[in-house]
Amino acid sequence: MSTQQILEHLISNAPEDKLNIILAFTKFVLLEDTDINNSFLSETSLAKDWLSKEENAAWENL
Repeated sequence: MSTQQILEHLISNAPEDKLNIILAFTKFVLLEDTDINNSFLSETSLAKDWLSKEENAAWENL
């Protein structure tokens, strides 16, 4: 089995709550040698807070 096939198998069987972490890490590894905006790397992690019901309620009247 190739490395890519192993990765595809592991990711396809990963629990949903781990996929954001895998995505962020993959972006980091693939983009580490390029000039990137570091906020891009934290987007997945921050989205957990940004997309919450509590956050939406806090901004509802603004």
